[in-house]
Amino acid sequence: MAVISTIIFDLGKVLVDFSYAEFLPLLRRVGASIKDADDFALQVGLVDYEEGRIDSREFFQRVNALLDNPLDQAVLETAWCSIFTPIPQMLNMARQLRRQRKTAILSNTSELHWRYLCDRFQLDSFCDNRLASFELGAMKPDADIYRLAAERLNLRAENLVFIDDRHVNVESARACGWQAIQHQSYGQTREELLHLGISYP
Repeated sequence: MAVISTIIFDLGKVLVDFSYAEFLPLLRRVGASIKDADDFALQVGLVDYEEGRIDSREFFQRVNALLDNPLDQAVLETAWCSIFTPIPQMLNMARQLRRQRKTAILSNTSELHWRYLCDRFQLDSFCDNRLASFELGAMKPDADIYRLAAERLNLRAENLVFIDDRHVNVESARACGWQAIQHQSYGQTREELLHLGISYP
């Protein structure tokens, strides 16, 4: 078995949780007709933002275009960044694992969220490298993002393990030759890491 030198974490729903439970009602109160998070993402072209094709200013212009009463960008920015909460056990896992191996983050995210998350959760305190979709110009599960990440990190596929909550992202990573774990709980992920010979206190 190849030696695992680097553990790559997804961010959302793995290290940090998120919810639109307050953000979408805010938009609805000022006139947005939005069914759910997927409908919101489609209406504002969130993929464009998370692949770096538009900047934050244009993104919030698209959000305001949904509203009867446009909101100040500062209000939208605060609401947009307030969707996150930490997952303490998993953040601690990442910190512990960094003591024995390289760790990295590979996340589908936008410029503003990335800046906020790096600062709010001090991402550099538990990872050696941070890779965001808007910087790479590709999103999981597109094979390009795995190729670009391996190139940026100067890694061979057999020397890394990737942890993500979404089955489609895990399967795409495996198709690119990566070892991957679909995260469902702290205990389950820890157990699968143990099977790969990766343990920690």
